[in-house]
Amino acid sequence: MGETFSGLFSVIWEICKEMASVFFGFIPMALHFIFWVLAGIVILPCVFVAGNLYPKWVEWGEDF
Repeated sequence: MGETFSGLFSVIWEICKEMASVFFGFIPMALHFIFWVLAGIVILPCVFVAGNLYPKWVEWGEDF
């Protein structure tokens, strides 16, 4: 009976190790995607402001 539990535990341990290796292989890809999203959230509004609003600021500032 003890051998059965030992065999079952070793199989479960191997499955957990395989799941962890897949999970840790996925983490860098997920981090790259999250960083690209964060960069887009910061950069795209800046590009919008620089391209669309800055010329209007210059026009508005000519009266000063």
